[in-house]
Amino acid sequence: MIRLRALLVLTLALSMQGRVSAQFNHAISVFTTDTVFLNAGISICFRNASTSELVAGYNENMALGSASVMKLVTTAAALETLGPEFRFTTMVGYTGTINNADSILDGYIVIKGGGDPTLLSEYFPDHNIDIINEWADALSHASIKSVKGSVLSDAMVFDYHPAPGGWNWADLGNYYGAGVHGIAIFDNMYRIHFNTGGEGSVPEITAIDPEVPGLIIENRLISNGIVDNGYVYLEPYGNHAIIRGEIPAGKDDFILKASIPDPPLLAASLLQEALVIRGLDFGKQSTTLRLSPSLSEEYRFSPKIVVHTSFSPPLSEIISATNRESLNLYAEQLLKYMGVLYTGNEKATSGEGLKAVKEYFDNRLGDTRGLYMTDGSGLSRSNAISSAFITRLLCYMKNESIYGGYFVNSLPEAGKEGTLKYYFKDQAFEGRLAAKSGTSTRIRNYAGYIKTLGGKEYSFAVLVNNFDCTPSEVTVKIESLLKEIIMAE
Repeated sequence: MIRLRALLVLTLALSMQGRVSAQFNHAISVFTTDTVFLNAGISICFRNASTSELVAGYNENMALGSASVMKLVTTAAALETLGPEFRFTTMVGYTGTINNADSILDGYIVIKGGGDPTLLSEYFPDHNIDIINEWADALSHASIKSVKGSVLSDAMVFDYHPAPGGWNWADLGNYYGAGVHGIAIFDNMYRIHFNTGGEGSVPEITAIDPEVPGLIIENRLISNGIVDNGYVYLEPYGNHAIIRGEIPAGKDDFILKASIPDPPLLAASLLQEALVIRGLDFGKQSTTLRLSPSLSEEYRFSPKIVVHTSFSPPLSEIISATNRESLNLYAEQLLKYMGVLYTGNEKATSGEGLKAVKEYFDNRLGDTRGLYMTDGSGLSRSNAISSAFITRLLCYMKNESIYGGYFVNSLPEAGKEGTLKYYFKDQAFEGRLAAKSGTSTRIRNYAGYIKTLGGKEYSFAVLVNNFDCTPSEVTVKIESLLKEIIMAE
């Protein structure tokens, strides 16, 4: 009797599982046979969120362009290796000697970067909101009236190659292509304000915020209707930016966001300006160890006297901002810092960060087949990922990671926040969908967690590349697919 009862229970479970898989597969079939996907690459996977068991899939082992879904890999690895309470540090102080008779510092004021992406970040407006003045005030109490050198930024925690491999030239000058530096400030971004004038005119630059010392801007923009297609072209550490394309006509204050070419130098310049206001004299212009390599051996472990240490918000909050707002800079800073831990050395490269992530998940997941990682953010078109891999990672983080709750909570909720704020607004998704989006030219991807009306939870990934319709139309079709999954049980 006991055996018979067990057999009946097993038979019922298998029957229910088969019915669920059939419902999922029907929804997937309707989606994948849509004519707009005739030339598209599609990879879809649904797994039981508790067991990681495959429930349904379509080309689930096919690796496709990832776009920002790659941030799930980077943030998961960072959370696992650093822990949710980790904070980046930035030290400010001086090196050299102070002559007590005349309070002259024979040396340099030093900003020692630690890879913090949040200094004066708009995503943490209440954190370190007056950090430059805090640094200046702390230094003004150090009995220094004059400095033979200057303010020196030491950003050597990372190497001097801010753009990861595979990034397009067209991305580098724009805010989403901001480079990775040992000292980041203002999200490594500045805003160019325009009065765009009439149709066909050249928009007038009215302001730059913050001002970037030495920057020359060559404006080749045209005001044209409602088109927003303006791009800034500028290489890292360059000083001659070219703006091309079209932006909307008739705007009193239209803004293009661009990447700061040398954030460590800007930080040094701002601190030196603040100290001059407080009465300090300097013998030299502000600089960085990259620009002044002769100072490297003497000052690389500086400052010898620390007067102020700044701390970032905890990593759990940084990861939430990264995933909810899809911040390329944050993801790349995290990746490079994992390279520091991996090698135990300063001047870490993005490549060392990639090795650290791959090795970590090779150990945790058994293998990383289906993961082709060129950077930490997904901006490079060389990145690729399979829905089978990313759903396995999602299940691992939910069930096996001791920090899984922080990771799951970092994903934006459907229709409420971050990159999902204006999508998945149907009431069916409320409280039932949290996911990371990934969008780029001809790429529309989503991966995260979904709950059915019956209370079952699944990790999922829907990756679509090279479709024959608009990106918004793809999202509508993905919404229909996922809504049918929610209703499946």
